[in-house]
Formats: sequence, C-alpha cells, structure tokens
Amino acid sequence: MTTTPPPGPSPVGSVDKALSLLEVLAEAGPEGMTLRDISAESGLNKASVHRLLRALMHRGFAEQAAEDQSYRLGSALPLLASRFEREENLPVLMAPALAAISQEVQELVHLGRLDGPYVLYLDKVEPERALRVWSRVGSRAPAARTAMGRAILTADGVRGDGLAAYARASENPEQDPALAVSAAHLAEAVAEAERRGWASEVEENEAGIACVGVALVRPGARSLAVSVTGPIERMDASRREEVGALLREQLTTLAPVGFTVAEIG
Repeated sequence: MTTTPPPGPSPVGSVDKALSLLEVLAEAGPEGMTLRDISAESGLNKASVHRLLRALMHRGFAEQAAEDQSYRLGSALPLLASRFEREENLPVLMAPALAAISQEVQELVHLGRLDGPYVLYLDKVEPERALRVWSRVGSRAPAARTAMGRAILTADGVRGDGLAAYARASENPEQDPALAVSAAHLAEAVAEAERRGWASEVEENEAGIACVGVALVRPGARSLAVSVTGPIERMDASRREEVGALLREQLTTLAPVGFTVAEIG
C-alpha cells in the first residue's frame, strides 16, 4: 500500500514523483513491473517515468531485469534501511514507545541490547517522581543479572550450556559474591521468562531494586529489550505481573515496523 501524500503540492515535484515510483515498485514486489504498467499505476506519462527510473537506477534504488526489461526496487533501499536501524538510531526509533510506557507506569524505562555477555543501556526515560532510580546510558551490566538480558537470552533461544558464559560474566571479584548468578539459576530465570513472556530480577543487580523486561526481535538483526525498573516497594510480585503484561501490550502496539514482541513459550 502506498502512503497517502500530504495535502497540497509537493515542494519539489520531481522528487515527489520519484518517491511515488519507489512506492509503486515496492508494491510490485520482486517480479517488478513494465514501464507501461508503472506509468498507468503512477499516473505519469511514459517519458517522465522512464527518465525518473533512469535516475533511480543510477543510484541503485531501482534496477531493470535483463530478461523482460521490467523494473523493480534496487539494492540501495534495503541497505539504506539497515543503516537507519543500526544501534545509533535505535533510541530515535524507540523513543515514542519508551516515553509512552514510562508515562503509563511512572517508572524508569530502559532500552538495551546484548554486548557480548553484557547488556548495553542504549536509552532511558525517567518519570518525575520524588524517589527515583539511578542509571546511566552507555553503561553495561551482566546480562545474567538483568531483566533485559534475560529477556533477550530467552528470545534468542540461548539454553543449556550456552548460558554458562553469561553466568560467568556475572562474577566480579570486586563486587559482592552474592551478586554472581549460577548457570542453574539463570536457566531457571530463562525458563520462567519463556513461560510468562517477560523476564524479571529482584535485587539481583542492585539492592532495593526490581526490574521487568520484554524482548523485541527482528529478522536478520540483534534483539532488543525494554525494561521497567523501580524500588522494590513499588515493584512487588503483583506489580511485576501487571507491568510484564503491560509491557507486552504496549510494545505490540508501539514498537517500530520490523520489531516484534518475543513469543511466549
């Protein structure tokens, strides 16, 4: 389906026409379309369509099949999309969802992805509350100890012996040995997350703090996770259940195109 242009004339007519041809080619799919059919679909005359297609082909946004001379989308478009979805753009893509969730739950919301055996915090949204939780974008924490890490491990199908390296990364001689997570305990946490559809940790990463996380998956790219973090007095078992369900519901609606909430079980 092509997008509906805004009312009024385009500021640059030739650019608008070229973009409309990209939409036509996108709907045509890999089989492509003939010049005549593109002209009919776009409402542009054949001479204009041919000239615009040649310009799009010059930059790799369109290509022409040698066997039947039909036109289809070129390789530059998926490359452009993949560049936009790199990690540095993820906070921009996810910002509306994070803001909406934080507004709903009135707690700190994080966005993260795996970085080796750790979770890298990519972004956060904080509510205006008197009692707040400290965190820093760009910091890392062992995936085994965090709700986001456990959610991603669950979604990515890491099981059995594959969890051992993540458990070892939770051991730090400079920290309280009680913070270390055994492979057996991590396996239990992952199994529980798979059953419920959301992961949790209660005072395992920071004293007095509990966290709930849900993973987002996308074809051909690394999974992400969104978490809600708050003081244990506001995040008891009942509240964690409520937040887990809310996270799944909100992300199903608000996640950008291409991102899917990880399946349950």
